[in-house]
Amino acid sequence: MARRRSSGITSLGFNQDQGCFTCCLTTGLRVYNVEPLVEKTHYSKEELGEVSLCEMVFRTNWLLVVKARRPCSLMLLDDQQRAYRAEVQFKSPIRALRARRDKVAVVLSSSIQVLSLPSLQRVALLRTPPTGRPLCALSTDSNAAQILAAPAHRKGSLQLLDVSRAVKGAQSSSPAVVCCHQTDLVCLSLSANGAKLATASARGTIIRLWDTASKHMLHELRRGSDYADVYCINFNPSGSLVCCVSDKGTVHVWAARGNYTHVAAAGAVAGPTPANSQAPYARALCAFADDNNAVVICEDGTFHKFTFSAEGNCHRSDFEYFLQVGDDDEFLQ
Repeated sequence: MARRRSSGITSLGFNQDQGCFTCCLTTGLRVYNVEPLVEKTHYSKEELGEVSLCEMVFRTNWLLVVKARRPCSLMLLDDQQRAYRAEVQFKSPIRALRARRDKVAVVLSSSIQVLSLPSLQRVALLRTPPTGRPLCALSTDSNAAQILAAPAHRKGSLQLLDVSRAVKGAQSSSPAVVCCHQTDLVCLSLSANGAKLATASARGTIIRLWDTASKHMLHELRRGSDYADVYCINFNPSGSLVCCVSDKGTVHVWAARGNYTHVAAAGAVAGPTPANSQAPYARALCAFADDNNAVVICEDGTFHKFTFSAEGNCHRSDFEYFLQVGDDDEFLQ
């Protein structure tokens, strides 16, 4: 999620196990631990400059960084040594990043290039439509299929590609195309093992769950009756739960198997300012701290934790301004 805000935040992103998140700033970069909320590391503007994108590779010392003044360059930063280990340049600006332990998907204007880690050598290529949001999802379980999901050229459709099936010349086998919605895709997510896919369209009233093996829809999850801009969808690590957050300022949690129960909903994540009361809620990302707690990070610099139960009870159990959380807290592994 990349967008400049008055807070100085240019983008936010959870790592693959949802235990940490990166905060890219006009003044550098910060990395936070989620539980407990403490600052793991930070870089000043003098060290990195303005950072537009950052993807943390699980809890390793690898940080994939894109600087605002070098939008076509991807750099692999070793946080332990605070030094760059590799760099690769592209012909167009990098729009988004998604990583797993051994690969990173780099979203460009009309393609997604998959690179190996840490060498940054290209191993797969997927053509994508040049318009729309820079959407991409990559399965992260090292013991499961290496599934890449991205928009297809037909409206409302997406492509599924096994990026482990790369051939000589870094061209990949043909992707499977799934027709998911009648309107444009605005958000998508894969479970860690790549078995389940969640999608949302520009209408934003429902989240659809898909089986990536059969390409069949598993269920429709009702978010609401009003149109909404879905900012983020995320599965918990086991794929048994899924959450979403939108411009309505509400985080929703559903069971992603069985009877697909609507487990919880919590409102007023981060409201518009009094001076602009008609503005949408701050852009946000959602994730799971565990199977009973969801967390939301917002571009206004706020951190929200919601505790829920299978019976449908839900309450906000923690609230912080994470930009005010300094590095004097000891980071806990």
